[in-house]
Amino acid sequence: MEKRTLKAVLTVCGLVALGLIAILSFACKPAPKHTGPREKMTLAYATTTNSILVHIALGKGFFTEQGLEVTAQPYAFGKQALDAVLEGKADIATPADTPIVFAVMEGRKIAILTTIQAANNASAIVARQDRGITKPADLKGKNIGVTFGTSADFFIEAFLLANGIEKKQVSLINMSPDEMASAFNTGTVDAVSTFNPTWKKLQKGLGAYGIVFFGENIYTQTSCIVGKQEYVNKNPEVVKKFLRALLQAETFALQHEDDALDLVAVLINVDKTVLKEVWENSTIRLTLDQGLLVNLEDQSRWVLKNRLSTKT
Repeated sequence: MEKRTLKAVLTVCGLVALGLIAILSFACKPAPKHTGPREKMTLAYATTTNSILVHIALGKGFFTEQGLEVTAQPYAFGKQALDAVLEGKADIATPADTPIVFAVMEGRKIAILTTIQAANNASAIVARQDRGITKPADLKGKNIGVTFGTSADFFIEAFLLANGIEKKQVSLINMSPDEMASAFNTGTVDAVSTFNPTWKKLQKGLGAYGIVFFGENIYTQTSCIVGKQEYVNKNPEVVKKFLRALLQAETFALQHEDDALDLVAVLINVDKTVLKEVWENSTIRLTLDQGLLVNLEDQSRWVLKNRLSTKT
């Protein structure tokens, strides 16, 4: 059953990727000057540091230049943005890979238009040293906060496995990123698994009491642009214009990095120094490659093994 499900996931993602490579290639061609009414669409996006190109495209008006009238819906993280698309509240979203896997495993027909950002230190575990945590092994028996169904959820389990810690040896507590600082203060958790910029803010807040664990060789978080397959198939021109705007953002980021940093830092209210660290440790460009399929396959196995989906 597991093998058959994985094959289905890869087939769906592979066919979508192959079809959309053609759209992406077409989108790379210079667009004619837009005239006439703009096409309307709704974008659900994460106000995090893993959607840099989207922030630039919004801030610089590139979507408008390409002939789109975008209604922007900001969300705290990518899973919420994807949920908005699945619930019919938005057309396109900016989730990381893990929420996409959960959606596909539940039978939702998702189209991955492109990846926009990837990093192997986007997720991290922040812990309190005054709770006796100075090395990964010290997480045994501890309460760890994590937002279920997100990339941080996959990361914590991969991290535990890599460090010889069984899942039953820790207590994972579901919470949103904005609840984590308070959970530290009240003693509800001893550590958290989360993503940027939350983990950097928590690290700064804990000061000398905090310690951060990474897993650079464990997991590369990939942020994507997605929509329902039905929407993408019915609106190829909107998709092309949307991708062209992101390509404009990519060019702007390459040619005017400091200006782009200033713009995004203001738009998502994050310290420029923090954003620059994320920038320097990320691949920020539009891609569709085999690595994404391998990533989705690994996470599909994780979902099945841990029975995290109601569907098989």
